[in-house]
Order: sequence, then structure tokens, then C-alpha cells
Amino acid sequence: MSITNGYTTLKEYKKRFDIEDNKDDSDIENVITAVSRSIDTICWQRFFTTAADETRYFTADFTVHLRLPERIVSINTLKTDNDNDRTYENTWTATDYDLMPFNAVVDGEPYRYIETTPNGNYSFPAGIAKGVEISGKFGWSTKPAAVEEACLLASHLTMSRRNSPYGVSGAAGVGQLTGVIQSMKADPIIMDLLGGYILRF
Repeated sequence: MSITNGYTTLKEYKKRFDIEDNKDDSDIENVITAVSRSIDTICWQRFFTTAADETRYFTADFTVHLRLPERIVSINTLKTDNDNDRTYENTWTATDYDLMPFNAVVDGEPYRYIETTPNGNYSFPAGIAKGVEISGKFGWSTKPAAVEEACLLASHLTMSRRNSPYGVSGAAGVGQLTGVIQSMKADPIIMDLLGGYILRF
């Protein structure tokens, strides 16, 4: 099994922990994938994006502002439904909205919310459930260094405990993320690294 959307690589893991043989490569890859998904769960967001656009739906609380419960890298289409019939009759153009904060790309971060522009043609349908349809790239285009470091440390922690009576036992156990997440949350260094990336609702 190869690593799927992992926050570190097999090569980086083996370099960090001075591993030269290949006998545990498959287990390490499984653990890196499991730890990466555990980081998503802990932080309530993911630090990768997909090659293809995804379509997601949101409910706006305000007419001029849409808070996104997940991060977004870019928008292909933004549509709104003003009469609650789940038909998205209004297709916004790039001049109708601003991705915020303005300098997110400069800071190497995704966008967190959307605002209407002063001269835009539309407003968000506040209070209409699933009233906003967005197609685009969600998540992060580049993982933060702190997330990669947390993934390395947590993967090593999980690998070292895989054969202990109360740890994750071999590759089969890493599919059960509960134990992995509990181990990560109990480690203050890992949680310090992730602390700034945990979304608060």
C-alpha cells in the first residue's frame, strides 16, 4: 500500500529515523496514512487538496459574508439559491466576491471566508440551508512545516508502539484511528505543533 495524501513521505521518515532496510516499508506507509488522517480529525481540516474540483454546499449566516467551515484554495464556480428550491439560479463572477483574507496566498495559507464586493451583483442568501454551491479546490495546497513534523513524530510513535500490548499492533491496527488519535493527543510536542491549526467552532 502506498501513502495516500500523507503529510510526510517514506523517504523522509527513513532519513529522519536512520532506517536503511526495507522490511517495514509497507507498515510505515500504512502508519503515515493513518496518522495523516488522524491529524485531519484532530484539526478539523485537511492539509491537501484534490487534483479535480470538488462541489460543496454551505449555509450563509450573513448576506455579505460567508464563513467557510473548511479552507479553500480556489473557486471555479460559486452559485446561490435565493428561493430555497435547491436550484442555483445565480452564478457569480470573480468580480462579485473576494476570497479572504486578501494576503492568504502571500502567507502560504488557504482562504478562510468569502465577502461580497462593493459593486458586486449578488449577496449571500442568509438563512437558506444549502443555499451556496461552490466548486473548487478545498484544503491546503502546501502542508505547513509543523504538520509535517507532527506527522513524522506521530508516525514514529505509532510504529514504536505497534507491538506493545496496548498499542497499535501491526499494519492491520492502523485502520482503527482511535488509538492513534489518543496517542497523539497525549503527546504534548505533537499537540503543540498542531495547536495553531486546530479549527475552533
